[in-house]
Amino acid sequence: MTNLDRIPPDATVSGGNILSMLAAMGPFRRRGEQILGEHGIQEVDPEAWYPLRPYVDSLLMIGEKMGPNTLFQIGRQIPNHVPLPPGIDTFEKVMASFGMAYDMNHRGVKQGVIPFTITDPRHGTITTGTPYPCDFDRGVIQGFFTKLLSTRPIVDPIEGLPCKARGGETCTYAITLPAH
Repeated sequence: MTNLDRIPPDATVSGGNILSMLAAMGPFRRRGEQILGEHGIQEVDPEAWYPLRPYVDSLLMIGEKMGPNTLFQIGRQIPNHVPLPPGIDTFEKVMASFGMAYDMNHRGVKQGVIPFTITDPRHGTITTGTPYPCDFDRGVIQGFFTKLLSTRPIVDPIEGLPCKARGGETCTYAITLPAH
């Protein structure tokens, strides 16, 4: 079973999420619109909801055609264009907010609590089982910290643990905030 197979047929994603993907593509926005159109998503309205699987398929195609860094950059932009939980202003609160933010921007598929650990005030791990590509998830995580705490952490996959790109159901990332 792939991550795509785990997406319920009625699962949807907010138009704001899709528009952030297009905004992140900058000069390649038209290519992003073309790829979305090939998957049946056109004329995106920020207030509307769209089928999740075609959106994830579109991101996978962007990754294939434009590379993992493009997916990372797209993910980094997500927090700038979607509703986020209020009052998120500490490392601990950001780490705890990912599941809530996911649930605010998706319907028909619950992420719920995303497991995380905090090892000290600047280090932690987070495990995500979203249907999105790994590089996209890494970008989203970094984007949250940039948007909510005005800092850019290092977000690295932890070697030796399951990875969605290798058929796992989750990916676990080490989060390191820069020293002040």
